[in-house]
Amino acid sequence: MNFKTVINKIGLFTLPVLGGLLGALGGADKSSKSYRRFVLPALLTSFAFGNTESVFVITVMAMSGALSMGYGIPDAGDEGSFLGRFFYKLFKQNHLVADIMTRATIGLLIAVSFISLPIIKHNWIIYFACSLGIILVNGLLSWRNLGGYKLFGKDLIWSETLTWGLITLFGTLIIYF
Repeated sequence: MNFKTVINKIGLFTLPVLGGLLGALGGADKSSKSYRRFVLPALLTSFAFGNTESVFVITVMAMSGALSMGYGIPDAGDEGSFLGRFFYKLFKQNHLVADIMTRATIGLLIAVSFISLPIIKHNWIIYFACSLGIILVNGLLSWRNLGGYKLFGKDLIWSETLTWGLITLFGTLIIYF
């Protein structure tokens, strides 16, 4: 096995765990959102570049824009994000449906950020299957209360760790295969 193959296999197994932790840290109180918005996309972009050696994988960094949009739904203490307000109004103040649709839309935008990979690697079936996974995980899992845990002196949330671990896993599968 050559060095590149070893690095790719290590990345395939470690990136999802690291992605889960970065995503959870990015959502923790008194923690920088940059872990999720910039460090995680940069990590995936680096893995994609190392795998393909193509500068076109810079599209993966567009994930930063999707992650900076926000997914808040309007309530008494928060006006919500643009997307949250849009879906809240569209679905006649149904908070649950608005939450799912807002997060699924962000999942779709995350999936679109990987578009350079199937163009380069011709792995469209993997891309569409993993994109569906990203959309479903973000739309159906990310907002659930699964409890929390303490790590690095921060209170982290299991649903964020699982969501970002799975999104990172799907992203690494798009990149690797």
